[in-house]
Amino acid sequence: MKDVDSTCVALRAASTEAQVVTILREYLSSLGTETVAYVPATVLSLGINHAKEIAQAAVEVGIREAQAAVDAPEAALLKDVGTVLSTAAMRLVVLACGADAQTASS
Repeated sequence: MKDVDSTCVALRAASTEAQVVTILREYLSSLGTETVAYVPATVLSLGINHAKEIAQAAVEVGIREAQAAVDAPEAALLKDVGTVLSTAAMRLVVLACGADAQTASS
């Protein structure tokens, strides 16, 4: 599995939605079978193609994380996946706001 910290750094440095999607897809494809077993199937089936799917995935993983017992093995794994998805979603918000600001100033 790719490192959460380095993945989040790469997401924060992304300058386009396409870069965010690519980084997120690479992270999700690097997850081991033990982690994938805990990730909601709907997240994996989304394909992660655009911002709406990233936001939806972040919420679904957050819900699953909240439902997991604190000391359950999946809690830490879901927290990592949720952190990456949330970072991706927030980066997309920043990029969208930047695009809106550029459009408004033109």
